[in-house]
Amino acid sequence: MPASNADTRKLKICLASWAPFLGGAEVAAGRLAVGLRRAGHDVVVLLGNRGEAFDHIEKQGVRCLYAPTPMTSKWHPWTYLLARARIGRILRRERPDLVHSNDLPTHQIISDAARRLGIPRICHHRWIFDGPAIDWLNKYGAERHLFVSQGLMDPLTAESAKLKASPRAVVYDGLPLPPVPTDADRQQARRELQLPTDKAIVAFTGQIIERKGVADLIRAWSLLPAATRKQSELVIVGDDLAGEGAYRREMETLAAELNVPARFVGFQNNVDRWLISSNIATVPSHAEPLGNATLEAMSLALPVIGGKVGGIPEMVVHEQTGLLVPPRDPEGLAAALERLLTDESLRRQLGQAARSRCEDKFSLQAHVDSVLAQYQFVLPEGTQ
Repeated sequence: MPASNADTRKLKICLASWAPFLGGAEVAAGRLAVGLRRAGHDVVVLLGNRGEAFDHIEKQGVRCLYAPTPMTSKWHPWTYLLARARIGRILRRERPDLVHSNDLPTHQIISDAARRLGIPRICHHRWIFDGPAIDWLNKYGAERHLFVSQGLMDPLTAESAKLKASPRAVVYDGLPLPPVPTDADRQQARRELQLPTDKAIVAFTGQIIERKGVADLIRAWSLLPAATRKQSELVIVGDDLAGEGAYRREMETLAAELNVPARFVGFQNNVDRWLISSNIATVPSHAEPLGNATLEAMSLALPVIGGKVGGIPEMVVHEQTGLLVPPRDPEGLAAALERLLTDESLRRQLGQAARSRCEDKFSLQAHVDSVLAQYQFVLPEGTQ
């Protein structure tokens, strides 16, 4: 059994992420780094790209280092070998007690470099891959594998016998809990964002890509009764960054064709203000291992209407903290929207329960405690 957190000495931890852009995985890595530092541990974050994620994490006071993290390739073997040597030099200089890969694509080269130095390895799993991809990315293995939800661990271990045989655990992500907004706070946020103060606001926040179900949300809105639509507003916060806005523009066209006056506001740095201004959050994803958008909404006491897929049901308890609907089901989504848009008392009840659940299971402290407990399984005797 692992040692308790109280018995854990100060650790030197190297978190690693290839960080192609600032997405949910990179936000989670930054939060964990900050939480580990606050718990008294020495943390360095090794990033494979110098970009938004690097700047975001560094601005939080965490020491960041840059080193490319390519994958093995028979076409460009020297690129990989030189990058592995560079990472090896960093690890020898930093001398961490363990390395923690933030996601599976990062893990291949980090695991390879660390095993040559006898450094214990943790691999965090955040997305769905098929068996051959899992085994290729995990070719050098890890002493322990962490999964952001049971809904992710089950399909990945079903795809890979090697992963199924490996030591593993589910560790939910966590986030710093903000103050619970008052009604006055919500009205102030609406005035700041030039949103109507006399309507129920429904928010979607996240990447505008097909698997996030934005098209389903727009179609569901078109099915709402006219009276409900008149008293409500749909706000879509985010963009299709990888596609340079192509899918977002496609969704704007769909909304216009269906006569849905959705307010597309693009990528925003102040997502919390948009959520504070809202009454309901929607996460109609087709696939979602866990999802920062859901946790962020719950932390601000919003009821969440979520797709019944992946890790969402592990966050949203149907009829207690929100409503779950089948994915790709605009009619079911419309029914859930209609129910909450016309029942303010139920919205408040579910939102308050969502915040309580977030406090119990998804706080940053709970996440850090869980991660530290997992570290104890891989540390050699004497470092626990």
